[in-house]
Amino acid sequence: MNVINNTLGSFIKKFLGFSIGPVVSAFLGLIIVPITTYFVSPEEFGKSSMYTLGYTLFSLIIYLGMDQAFVREYNAVEDKKKLFWSSFTIPFIFSLLFSITILIFYKPISMALFDRHEWYIMLLLSISMPFAVMDNFNMLILRMQEKAVLFSMMSVINKVVNLFVLMAYFLFIEKSFKAIINATFISLIIMVLSEIIINREYWLSKIHFDKVLIRRMFRFALPLIPATIISWIFGSMDRMALKQWSTFYEIGLFAAALKISNVLGIFQQAFATFWVPTAYRWYEEGESRDKFIKVSDYLTIAMTFLFICMLIFKKILMMLLASSYGDASSSLTYLLFMPVLYTMSETTAIGITFKRRTGFNLFISIFVAIINFILNFILVPKLGSLGAAISSAVAYITFFWLRTIFSSLVWGKFDYKVYIANTSIMIAASIVDVVFNNSFLNAAFIVIFIILNINHVKEVYSLASNFLSSKFGKGKERA
Repeated sequence: MNVINNTLGSFIKKFLGFSIGPVVSAFLGLIIVPITTYFVSPEEFGKSSMYTLGYTLFSLIIYLGMDQAFVREYNAVEDKKKLFWSSFTIPFIFSLLFSITILIFYKPISMALFDRHEWYIMLLLSISMPFAVMDNFNMLILRMQEKAVLFSMMSVINKVVNLFVLMAYFLFIEKSFKAIINATFISLIIMVLSEIIINREYWLSKIHFDKVLIRRMFRFALPLIPATIISWIFGSMDRMALKQWSTFYEIGLFAAALKISNVLGIFQQAFATFWVPTAYRWYEEGESRDKFIKVSDYLTIAMTFLFICMLIFKKILMMLLASSYGDASSSLTYLLFMPVLYTMSETTAIGITFKRRTGFNLFISIFVAIINFILNFILVPKLGSLGAAISSAVAYITFFWLRTIFSSLVWGKFDYKVYIANTSIMIAASIVDVVFNNSFLNAAFIVIFIILNINHVKEVYSLASNFLSSKFGKGKERA
């Protein structure tokens, strides 16, 4: 029991360290969202969301999967600096070429995003590309070194800078989507400069490459490139569909609901940031597979509980938005599936990367993207942002199950009962919430949740009790 408590203690300590940044960042985000909705209309908010969409797509393309290869090889390669230069240089050079391409074709890109020519915005987007690569690899270094507090601090600084710049623009310059984009750009530049100082031992080290290592990383990364792009299409299909078959107003409602759902994104970001380096280290150290399964089971019941809590307090959360965004309430219910199921899949899909079977990710992404497209095509013209949210919910449910099943095929089967029970609870709770919009009925699902997960709830309670008594009990004895 002492061994379990020590392991649990170390696990919780690191997780809490990585959680500080996302939790504080989410709190600041909850300040930024109502401020933004107060100063800009849903249409303007929708335009800023389209910029984010473009930035995310271009960022994913320029990495060429080498960022994920860096993470995969970090605990397997002794010379970390050689690994850094071997994985960073190619995406960085590609980002410079991509920046030039954006400037050359700025008109069609701008029309696709905003329905008009925006030279200045396209200039910011092109400059952002190489900085995006530097930001990503800088944060990966901190993440893989498991420097939890420092990683969290950088996340908080980013949000603080963004908030101050955003307020300055709204109060003294302009109240439009350009203010949001400018704040994002300035925050990125300040972040990268700060990160380079922190990671200067990497940046000042001798630039050297390992051709064998690069070839191995490319074999791992190449299947991820189309899979990543298709995953982006699947994840962004909602806003693309709204742009094509609806209005910027509906995009704004959807984007606002998405911001609120990111309250659960706290746990997604915190857990993923902490879990990936921990899981790879455990795997390289030969830890028992049961240890991974336990983490997955406990995470599943935790995320389901949070999902139900979000539905219970949804009306309070919606009060953060300006009254003009009130129609986003129903969309929020279904958008909660996105952070919850993605977080759960981080533990169930880990076998795919352990076994370097990244080709499965391509099939999963294509299949889910097709489903998402069909549902958006049917629902968005009729239901607007609600139709896009329903499509995303179905897509992410499918995404979770496909990742889980394929991981089971290559690494060993999971106990599906806990996943079936909890995804069923979330589906039922979301339907009841949208149909009846009653917090009391939502609270009833807590009882159902406890009944269906009683054994795991007892296990978590027992482990937590033993952990707390071992920590605080010792303190009392010394006193």
